Amino acid sequence: KTTYLSKENNENNLLIAFNGTTLHYKDIKIAFRVKDPNSNTYIITNHAQISEDTDENGEPVDDIDSTPDEWNEGEDDQDIEKIYVKEFDLALLKWVTQTIVTVDGNTTVTDTGFTPYDDPEPIAKVVIDKNKLDRTTVKFVYNIIIMNQGEIPGYATEITDYIPEGLEFIPEDNPIWTKVDDNKITTRALEGTLLQPGESATLEVVFTWKKDPDNLGLKTNIAEISEDYNDKGSEDVDSTPDNVEPDGYDEQQEDDDDKALVILELHTGGFVTSYMWLILTVLL
Repeated sequence: KTTYLSKENNENNLLIAFNGTTLHYKDIKIAFRVKDPNSNTYIITNHAQISEDTDENGEPVDDIDSTPDEWNEGEDDQDIEKIYVKEFDLALLKWVTQTIVTVDGNTTVTDTGFTPYDDPEPIAKVVIDKNKLDRTTVKFVYNIIIMNQGEIPGYATEITDYIPEGLEFIPEDNPIWTKVDDNKITTRALEGTLLQPGESATLEVVFTWKKDPDNLGLKTNIAEISEDYNDKGSEDVDSTPDNVEPDGYDEQQEDDDDKALVILELHTGGFVTSYMWLILTVLL
């Protein structure tokens, strides 16, 4: 309740009677914060009414067609307003699209065939000939898709990618990305792209393997939406931007971040090894 429009609060609050031409009025505002996380599944109805009215002398007065402080359907000293709470929800998915292996100047580009929706997370695998390690270059091409899964248009104004240990960021391969520190790169390539509900946008990033016979095994790359915006001022309904901690990532993953996996192995090859396997097979 409020007495904001009472005579006691301000002498100028008197509402002048209708003169046949002009309706006199006063505005009052109230704001509520939605507290139910599931409020987008139903209509919220707000009721308001005049609970007390007085004349110019501050004395109680009878309204001709309404009873103050009683909710009676059809009276004009009361009203309702209905709202439907829309959600802001951006999501991110990341996956490996290609492996690029160059040996002695000859390049082989292999499409992984992966999709952003694969579950469990597939692993892109590259096998390196040990005898040609120094003459081998390996690059992994990743795609990142940003999707608006909510009901409010918005922007993914900044994307952050965490450089996997054992891989390196080469600026020439990534013109839209900026290296922030040894382990992190960012891009604002989508800050001017308004994503309507149901729309998406895709980015690419490339990392290069650091040549070393000891630099093998699984490499995990993580990306996240580190900054978002919408003109309603709504926060993402199920994610917090810029909160990824690469260590222990699997325990705190949200839908505005994702990981992609690659693995590197050495292949020794050679006639002796193949011959020994042939002998063993014959003996068996």
